[in-house]
Amino acid sequence: MRIRGLCAILACLMLIGLLAACATDPSGQEEQTTAVEYENEYKQALAKLPVDFGGQDFVVLGRGDAGSSVSEIRQEEASSEPLENAVYNRNRELSELCKLNYIAKLTPSDGLSELVVADIKAGTGEYAIAFPDMRVAGTMATKSMLKDFNDLSFIDLDAEWWDAGTASMSVVGRTLWMNSDINYMAHDVTFLTLFSKVMADQQGLDDLYGTVNNGDWTIDLLSTYAKKVSSDLDGNGKYDESDAYGMIGTSTLGYAMFYGSEMRYVACDPEGEPYLAMTETDLLKASDLLDRVLDLLYTGHNSYIVAPGKEKDALNMFINNQGLFYFECASYTGALRNMSDDFGVLPLPKYDKNQQNYATYVNPISSTMVIPVGPKNYDDLGKIIESMAILSSESVIPTYYDLVLKRKTIRDEESAQMLDIIFSNRIYDLSCFYERIGLMHTFQEAINSKTNNFSSNYQSRLKKAEKEIRHIVGKIEDME
Repeated sequence: MRIRGLCAILACLMLIGLLAACATDPSGQEEQTTAVEYENEYKQALAKLPVDFGGQDFVVLGRGDAGSSVSEIRQEEASSEPLENAVYNRNRELSELCKLNYIAKLTPSDGLSELVVADIKAGTGEYAIAFPDMRVAGTMATKSMLKDFNDLSFIDLDAEWWDAGTASMSVVGRTLWMNSDINYMAHDVTFLTLFSKVMADQQGLDDLYGTVNNGDWTIDLLSTYAKKVSSDLDGNGKYDESDAYGMIGTSTLGYAMFYGSEMRYVACDPEGEPYLAMTETDLLKASDLLDRVLDLLYTGHNSYIVAPGKEKDALNMFINNQGLFYFECASYTGALRNMSDDFGVLPLPKYDKNQQNYATYVNPISSTMVIPVGPKNYDDLGKIIESMAILSSESVIPTYYDLVLKRKTIRDEESAQMLDIIFSNRIYDLSCFYERIGLMHTFQEAINSKTNNFSSNYQSRLKKAEKEIRHIVGKIEDME
């Protein structure tokens, strides 16, 4: 999805206030016009989707045990919490607009697929849409459980409320899962770089945003800056969670660095044919990147990586200004609203200056939308899904941005621009939808072993990967 800049998004969110302000302040005219334009855009799009579902149940199936997978689809009453209230209002407006009874049904993650299987066998078509994680969606696709989004006439996957990244993961021309402005959990588990403005000022790094905008934010520059910071704060001669570092990260840092360097293991060509995406040049690039990351992590005491399950320790260290840079997913920014000192947001660093775009890793725990097959009126369903995505783009995502960026009364507009870059350049990899291909962990495993054995390990897994890709393609081609 193409995320708008902060000014446009917040203009939509605060339209009423802006209209009042513009009565006495001509400087607000541009924001007012922008807000009205976007409001009209949504109204025009919705007007093309008239549907009367006759008060029937519209059942959305989601996971009840994974991050924001509940809050992105279910909110049964108005709330004082802005994002919850935005979801509540979206669901209410969808019900009124399409004359349906919106129901969000939740199940444990490992039981979602089984519920859909039972529904398909019963032939009831109970679940209009479902939100499994990316790996479960991949499995469902190979079991002929999912409807192709392209078969629904009224869904426009080129519209800005749909994620072009997941659209590129169409297999043999079939789009069987999609992210959109509905499932903001995909935003929550998108990785980014946070930096302490206090520590950046101490190091004389006064224009990191300009560095990003100039295309100069790279692994090498990160390493240069991070290696300037190392301090045994408690003076006990040991470097642990009580000390200060140039970089703090979690056990998933390797995935972020790999995809941030604009590489992937398995991609799909324009015709939807999956292929092994690592070229000989990429293998050399990955090995070189690994050398740089290993040096940054394990030479000296400039980096601190917390063990799996200790992610909150890294968060608390950053809150205490013990890390110049901190790598995590976007959901963690919410916990920083009580941080007394200023912080900023940057994309993941590029491999080098020649890399055209900043790229971003999305953890496969992310929800993704699927349409279970069954006896349904797919014309009406397409209109309802498109309406839900439009309403989410109009209200939920602006509120999400506001929540992520707002800390007390401070708005960092430069960080907002950084979020535009981050969310607009997410990398999706078919090997993350299908772990059995056996490639997605290769780079991270090399970091864990502290050995640059990436190329040999990758090559040793190719035969199995090729076999699994053929199996996946065959299963999806055989769909009725």
